[in-house]
Amino acid sequence: MGKTINTLLFITLAYLLPLAGRPGLILHYKIIILVGAALAVFLTQPGLELKEARQEQERDRNSVLIILVLSLFSAAIPVIEWAYWPSGRHSPVAMAVGMTLILAGVGIRIWAIRTLGAFFTATVQIKGEHRLVREGPYRLVRHPSYLGAFMATLGCAILLQSWVGLLLAAALMLLAYSIRIKVEEEALIQAFGEQYTAFQQEAKKMIPFLW
Repeated sequence: MGKTINTLLFITLAYLLPLAGRPGLILHYKIIILVGAALAVFLTQPGLELKEARQEQERDRNSVLIILVLSLFSAAIPVIEWAYWPSGRHSPVAMAVGMTLILAGVGIRIWAIRTLGAFFTATVQIKGEHRLVREGPYRLVRHPSYLGAFMATLGCAILLQSWVGLLLAAALMLLAYSIRIKVEEEALIQAFGEQYTAFQQEAKKMIPFLW
């Protein structure tokens, strides 16, 4: 139930509420695509329970809440720009690039989640049977699920041709993931020691060849 409520709340705050002044756009095909992408992301990952967030607060340091809040702004800002300050004509190139990033990003995120299996959690946790996973997308970067979500977020802004929103979404999500990765990797180093520090030397954090 938590996963369903979280998903509906995100969609309402990110896509429906910002269009309260332009209700005719709620059923626009671009908004339907964005809602579909959000459903694919939220419903294929573990739901966040407040009890879990409280229990893991010391290790997680509220990084999951930071990601959720900044993700919400990163989704809503491009929608607001598109609805109230449109950039101009529809661009087939922006449409193609945006859809490619959305589909690829959602695909990479689902791949990463399935590769981790039970080890993928909403909050930062180290389970008793935890092992370091380095197969699948983890051969490319250390945090492919964040890469996938980041690509999908940028794709949504490009699809809407929300260029200011694109820059703000990129900045907000890079900030969110920087905080989360720092917290997560401290826990992983504590759990796996030299095994994880070696992994850090062999693979970038989130963006292949760059970061």
